[in-house]
Amino acid sequence: MFEKLTVEEYNNILASNAPTPGGGSALAQVGAIACSLVEMSINVTLTKPADSDVAQYLNRQLDVVTRAKKAFYKLSDEDATAFQRIIDTLRLPKSTDEEKTQRSRELQKAYHKAAIVPLDVMSLCREIIKLCKVRVMPYLSKYVSSDCVIAVDLCVTIAKNCLINVHSNTQLLTDPTLKNTLEKQAAEILHDVEHL
Repeated sequence: MFEKLTVEEYNNILASNAPTPGGGSALAQVGAIACSLVEMSINVTLTKPADSDVAQYLNRQLDVVTRAKKAFYKLSDEDATAFQRIIDTLRLPKSTDEEKTQRSRELQKAYHKAAIVPLDVMSLCREIIKLCKVRVMPYLSKYVSSDCVIAVDLCVTIAKNCLINVHSNTQLLTDPTLKNTLEKQAAEILHDVEHL
């Protein structure tokens, strides 16, 4: 959905009075931009690779980053969809006890999904940071290595902000076990992101 829009088109929708897309979707879009920076740093390096083995190796890493960028675009869409589901569910009728029960049940599902999406964005950020620091940066041309550093920094910032979105949804969950599980997963991912 959003992948096909220009940057200006997406930003215009983001700036409008529509509730979606919002911050979570935007964070995933920035994740795609971070991937583009990594792709660029690899592509520039591949114009003059050290040797054929390094070229083959970097091309494999490039494939991983390209798939991750597609995943970020998908998560950007999913975040908007998840928030829209919450809005739609809040509009469900609640005149009878049965309607109230059904509405409450659907809201819990919607909050759960809305917490999962930023958690997935965090996981993808962790993957990109690890790929950059461990598998890509040692082979990059010195002229573009800073672009990869910027991509890593963007991913760290994205993950930190995704934690806020996870918590904004888990605080609405009535199942304490589910709430604690999701928050623990998010905390573990953030720890990894900050210490890779």
